[in-house]
Amino acid sequence: MELCMIGAEDVRRYVRQYDAVLVDLRSEEDYRIYHIWGAIHIPPDQLQRFMHRTDKQRMHIFYCRHGNLSIREVTKYLRQGYRVCSLAGGMDAYLRYKMMIPESK
Repeated sequence: MELCMIGAEDVRRYVRQYDAVLVDLRSEEDYRIYHIWGAIHIPPDQLQRFMHRTDKQRMHIFYCRHGNLSIREVTKYLRQGYRVCSLAGGMDAYLRYKMMIPESK
């Protein structure tokens, strides 16, 4: 069981290549203000129920504000046999990346 961490620049590739599900663990308010396109909002207290209903073999990418909560949750689900990764640096890192890279058409 090796901790899977991906950088902000790899999010879209993982979604395309692995049909990964983006899971936003932040508060509902933070999610409403801004989230990664295509992400679903699952609060940490509902994550276990969500994960037990999902395919263990499908890649899930967890993210939070800074990355600490998602790392903790990824570690827990890796032990249970799920394919999960954490977005390194969380939404903060993703926003910094998006500010540096113009959108491709």
